[in-house]
This record gives sequence, C-alpha cells and structure tokens, in this order.
Amino acid sequence: MRDVLRDPVDRSPLVREAAGLRSASGRLYPPRAGGWDLRPEAAGGTGGEHADNPAHGPARGPAHDAAHAATQADIYDAMTGEASDFDYPHNLTLVHQRGLLETLPLGTADTVLEIGGHRSGVLAWLERHRGIHGFGLDISPAWVAAQNQACGARGARSSWVVGNAERLPFADVAFKAIVAFDVFEHLGNLRAAIEECVRVLASGGVLVCHMPVADIEGSFDGFQRWSDAAGFAARQASVGHYHERMPSRRLMRTMLEQAGLHVLDTRNFNVWLQPLHDHRLMPALGRLRHRKDKPPAQRAAGASPPGHHPPGASRFQRAYATSVLPIARALTGIDEVGALLGFGGSCSFVARKPL
Repeated sequence: MRDVLRDPVDRSPLVREAAGLRSASGRLYPPRAGGWDLRPEAAGGTGGEHADNPAHGPARGPAHDAAHAATQADIYDAMTGEASDFDYPHNLTLVHQRGLLETLPLGTADTVLEIGGHRSGVLAWLERHRGIHGFGLDISPAWVAAQNQACGARGARSSWVVGNAERLPFADVAFKAIVAFDVFEHLGNLRAAIEECVRVLASGGVLVCHMPVADIEGSFDGFQRWSDAAGFAARQASVGHYHERMPSRRLMRTMLEQAGLHVLDTRNFNVWLQPLHDHRLMPALGRLRHRKDKPPAQRAAGASPPGHHPPGASRFQRAYATSVLPIARALTGIDEVGALLGFGGSCSFVARKPL
C-alpha cells in the first residue's frame, strides 16, 4: 500500500529513505507514530492556500489552517479510552454507524480509507467482515500510534499515517470507499476535504460520513443550546466542535453534489433520547468503571489512563451490547419519528462518485 502514498503538496510519488519518505520535489516526510507524518508542514511545506468556504467562511491562509489542525490534534491526543468494536457496539451511535458500514459495496481486497481514528474500530470491522485492505489518516499522532499498534496486534495489512484531510497524501482514484465518522465537523476547510475525497475515490466509489450539523432546532442539542447557550458552546468546544462553523444538512448535501458526488442517502440522527444515552449515561458509566484503575492524581483530574487502547471490546462493552443496548434501542424508537420529521443534531450522508 505504500504505492498509494503521495506528497500532499504536489502529489508526486514518495520514495523511502533512511530518514523518511522523500518526494520528487525534495520534501522529506519523517516517520512518526508507527507510520509517517505526511502533513505538509512536517516537511516544511505550507499546505497551500484554500478557496473561500461557504460552510466555514473566508479562507484564512495556511498558517491559520495549521494552527486549527494543531488545536484539534491536541484535543484528541489527550482523549484516551477504549477502542470501539462494531461487533459489540456499546452505544446507539455505533449501531447507526455500523448500519452505514453494512451498506458499503465492498469485496475482498478492496481498498478503504478511513479519515479520523479516535477510538475507531471501522477498519478492523471491515477487515473481519469484508476482507478489505485499509488505510487510515488522522491529525492526532497519539491516535495514529494507537491505531498502528492495534493493526500490528491483529496482524492486519492496514496502516495509519498522520495527515490533513484537506491535503490527503494519497494517489488519485486509490480507494473504493472512504469512511469519515464524526470528523468533518472538526476541519478548517470542509469544502477542500470533500474535493480531496472525490479525487482519491475510484469511479463508482462511495463516501460515507456522519457529522453534527448546524440546524439542530427541535433536537436535544437544540434544547441545550436554547436553555444554556454558553454551557453548550463550551462543551462543544471541549471536543473540537464549533456549531457556528458547521454546515446545515442542505448545505452539506449541496457541497457533496457540487464536488461531483451523487448523494444516495441522508439520515437524521442524534434526536432526543439517543443523545441522553450516548452523551450523558455512557460517559458517566465510563468514568465510574475506570475510577479504580487510575492513580489518585488522575482520579482527581478525571483523566483516562494514558495508553489505554485495547484492540477489541472489553467485557463490559460485550455485556452492555448484548444485554442493555437492545432495551435502549427499543426505548429510543421515538427518535426515529423525530428523524423522519427532520429533527436531529447530526446527519449521515452516503454519496457515490459517478462511473
């Protein structure tokens, strides 16, 4: 799969040297996190100028883009925890996302790119159930290292690199599918990232993404923003979400179509009871479970144990997925009505590149 890697600045092939991967233009990208650091700034590049983005406002140049990416990396470098296992989804968001994965038209040895690897088990699930050959990209070196360690532990051919979604370090038409779950809302230039996805998708390839959206009125998120705007904004910012920069459902669909994709499906999500379960109950249970595992200083700070990235589902995840989650799914059936009415704090999109 190294043949798929390209210089993110000029897309020229990369040749391995003792010090890293060198492009035809002379830029040298260093090894990092068990893979490669393929961000333009890692080799002294600027990353290029970006066009104005209706979703995010006017472009503010490469220095701003690099600073924005560094902030997002810092947030997620600090967020350790258990990796998700889609065979045993322990929350309703994972159930929704597994349903999206099940629709992907993939066969053995097809190549798949995942953008964003924080606690993600997407490639591992697709390896087991579809026999795919995966590649992952994330801005967080800590999570790239964790994902590469997990790939080695399960003997997978998949591998991860540090990189920017707005400048994908991959060859044209290299992937049969791209998966980006809860990633696009973090980017400084969403339009550029979508255009990059189209470039690296093969003809007939599919992009599937799930993301928060700006038009959250009528959902639980909308209620929180209405009842405590400052608190809601602070909680969102703590995980790198900025609602004033997110696109609406309609704008996101428009950007996908303008980039040349055919939107096959959109699904509203994150309506009323599901966010209470996933975003309030599950974090509380997680803190309770790990409290005894932490040193006293970490307990006081509320931090997770560093390096805690098991490759598969824990016993708690398996038990919760098989015994409690079916009850939660039944109780949140009312959310499906709300989704059909157009409510939701997030939305998933499935789009295909024309043949």
